[in-house]
Amino acid sequence: MLGIHGVRRDAADYYLSDLGRELPTESAPVRWAGAAAAGLGLEGPIGESGFRRLLEGRHPVTDQPMGSRSTRVAAFDLTFSAPKSASVLFALGGEEVARHVVGAHAEAVAGALRYLEEHGVTAVRRSQAERVVLPTTGVVAARFTHAVNRNGDPHLHSHVVMANLVHGADGRWSACDRRGLDAHRAAASAVYEAHLRDAVSTAVGLSWSLRPGRPSEIAGVAPALLGEFSSRGADIRRHMHELGARPGRGGRVAWAVTRPPKGEAPPYGLLVAEWGRRARAAGGEMELTRWPARTRPSLDEHCYAAVISLTPHGGVHRRDVVAAFGVAARDGIAADSLQHLVSVWVPPGPVGVSEPLRARRSVVPGNHLLHALGPRPLDPGDHDAWVAAARSIDAYRSRWGLERSPEPLGAAPRPASLPAAQLADHLRVTRLVRSTRVRLGRREPMEVALGIER
Repeated sequence: MLGIHGVRRDAADYYLSDLGRELPTESAPVRWAGAAAAGLGLEGPIGESGFRRLLEGRHPVTDQPMGSRSTRVAAFDLTFSAPKSASVLFALGGEEVARHVVGAHAEAVAGALRYLEEHGVTAVRRSQAERVVLPTTGVVAARFTHAVNRNGDPHLHSHVVMANLVHGADGRWSACDRRGLDAHRAAASAVYEAHLRDAVSTAVGLSWSLRPGRPSEIAGVAPALLGEFSSRGADIRRHMHELGARPGRGGRVAWAVTRPPKGEAPPYGLLVAEWGRRARAAGGEMELTRWPARTRPSLDEHCYAAVISLTPHGGVHRRDVVAAFGVAARDGIAADSLQHLVSVWVPPGPVGVSEPLRARRSVVPGNHLLHALGPRPLDPGDHDAWVAAARSIDAYRSRWGLERSPEPLGAAPRPASLPAAQLADHLRVTRLVRSTRVRLGRREPMEVALGIER
């Protein structure tokens, strides 16, 4: 999950007062982040003075002004929060597992931030009455990672405090276009969660339950544990019920009213002991589903189509396709692999809010392709082979006027009934489909009917 909030210039003390001592040893809770940060020579642990200068719009090292001091929002807090079951695994799985979970979370944050830098973080230039959206070279940010909330529940999350200062493709520093961040929030959140699922599954060997409309959770973490360690959400819902408040503004007010004062978290060892006591008292257990090594993971096509079909504008932007791929990869997919898959269907182009709107049918494979080839694989190489075979099928259907046929290559032909050219074409495409199915480990026909009209 990703939340985005504005940060004032005087907020440095809030972040610097809590440096993540609740994390296991060898973790790196506070570091510089972002491609533009590396360009300024900012790498590794942050310095207190450098972070303060950044929020004041000055170079963290040279102290030279980098942007306008008139900007009311000094930075944006991009808060990446792990699913509750991942936080419970961190709390109760032992120190080695906790390190794996923290490492997976850090990788996922980095992957989502790269996505935002390439597609969501933009600058705006005005030319008379026209507003032009420009790509940037990246962001300058500080990442603060924590594993506990104010109620003492395990809550793995990172605040990526991104300066409201971006280097446009035209060489100028300026404020960030907030619209791009908001437009790509759901896509970046899907990239983060998909990479986290993949990294946790790879490191610890666990399975995930797919829950459309809600974050996926690790299979086998008892609901009693999820409830026990979700006391902040319970406080908010209780306050809203007592006052009869409605979601939206009522929820934000309840969040603020029930929020306890922030204090320094106890060290990791003390927290683990307390979390273990609470878990035993709640009577919940982790009966984790050990997941066999994946050979050829594939997309949940029904989930993918559901995400695409619910876009509010009747079409799809590239960011909608990113979100759909991320959500429909049940056990996750690495951020870079996800980007590759999306680029096959929607090549990169205009960024931020200027991404063009496309027809839904252009990014949803027809039922005839799913019948012939099965669901799309998540491995980039296998996915490319799937797409090549799908394009050959569609080209064959177009050449011989079979677009309306429910069968991938039309009704099974009788050799004597077809022109020689069509028969040869049919045999060539059939061989390609069979060889692709063999590569994907799908020797038998598969029926995946979604009922989506293209």
